[in-house]
Amino acid sequence: MRPAGLRSAVLTRSDLRSAPAAWLAWLAAVAVPALWGCTAPVEVPAAPSLPVPVPDLQQPAPQLPQSGDFGPVVLLPDPAAGDLPVAQVGGLVLRRSDAFARLLLADPKLALSAVDLLVFDVLVARHAEQFGIRVGADRIAAAARTEAEELRAQVARELGRDYDFATYVERMFGMTPELWQQSLALRAAQRLYQGYVIRYLALREERVQARFVVHRDPKVVAEVVEKVRAGADFATLAGRWSEDATRRDGGLLPPFGRSFPHPVAAPAFTLEPGQVSAPFQAKVGDEVRWFCVYLLERTLGSDAPFAAVQEQIDRDLAVRPLTAMETSAYTLRWRAAIEQAGAAAPELPADARRAR
Repeated sequence: MRPAGLRSAVLTRSDLRSAPAAWLAWLAAVAVPALWGCTAPVEVPAAPSLPVPVPDLQQPAPQLPQSGDFGPVVLLPDPAAGDLPVAQVGGLVLRRSDAFARLLLADPKLALSAVDLLVFDVLVARHAEQFGIRVGADRIAAAARTEAEELRAQVARELGRDYDFATYVERMFGMTPELWQQSLALRAAQRLYQGYVIRYLALREERVQARFVVHRDPKVVAEVVEKVRAGADFATLAGRWSEDATRRDGGLLPPFGRSFPHPVAAPAFTLEPGQVSAPFQAKVGDEVRWFCVYLLERTLGSDAPFAAVQEQIDRDLAVRPLTAMETSAYTLRWRAAIEQAGAAAPELPADARRAR
C-alpha cells in the first residue's frame, strides 16, 4: 500500500531502489531526454543475442488501479517495494540498492538525474492533491496502448515482423510484457499529471508572453531595440541576431509568471504589450550577456477550479506540448520547499494569484 497522504515525504536512496536496474537504462535512453525536452527520434537498439542478467521476472507488478482515477499517489515511491533481488551470480544475490550504488559510482550524472525525476514526481503529486487534479484510468490505458503499439510497429519495422516482441521486451527492459504494460501506464500517468499541474498553476498566476534577444555585444542589442522602436519586427531581428536557441522561434518564450527563473522575467513585467525594453545586462553561467525583451501579451490569473479549465488545458497541451523550459522553471521554483522534511504542500504566494 502506498501512503494515503502526500503532506510529508522524505526521499532517500531507498526510494530509487524500488525501480529495477533496467529502469535506469530506460531512464538514460528515454525519460531524461523526455523531461528536458529532447525530441529526437529514439533508435530501437537490437536486442542482445545472448541472455543478459535481468530482474526477477516473477516479481509482483505495481498495483495500479484498473478503473476510476489514477490518484496522484501513483507518482510516489512505494515504501512496501523493498530491496528486491535483480540478479544472482552463483551464490551472490544482487539487489536494487546494489544496482543504484554502482550506478552512482559509474555514472553520477545519470544517478542524480534519477533523483531529480523522483523529486519532480513528488512536486507534481503534491500540487495535484492540493488542487484536486485527477486522471481517469481509461485515459491512462489508452495512452499506454498507443505507446505499446508504436514500439511494436517500430520493432517489427526494424527487426522484422517475425521477431518475438515479448523476448525483445524482456531483454531490453528486464520485464515481462505484462509488467512492461504496467510501467507504460505509470509513465502515461506521469506525463498527464505533469502537463495538468504545470499548466494549471500557470493559469492561476498573472503571466506574460514575450520574445527576447541575447548577445555578447551590447551594440547589437542596442541596434535591435532601436530598430524595433522604429517599427521593425522583433521576431525577425531575434532570428537574425539572438545567440539563444529560441532564435529559431523568433526569441519566443512560453507564457511565464513573475517567478520564472530567466533574466528577462522581471523586465518583461514592467512593459505593456507592444513595448520593448532598453538593453540590460545579466549573467548567464559565468558570462555576462546583453538582453532586450519584447512583450507580446499579459494575462491575469484565474482562481477557477481545475475541473472548470481541464478541457482548456487539454486543448492547450495538444497544440503546445509541455516544454523543457516549463518543467525546469517549475522544478526550480518548488523544489526547495518540497525537500524540507515534513513540510506541508507548497502554497502559491499571495502576490502570484489573480490581480485584484
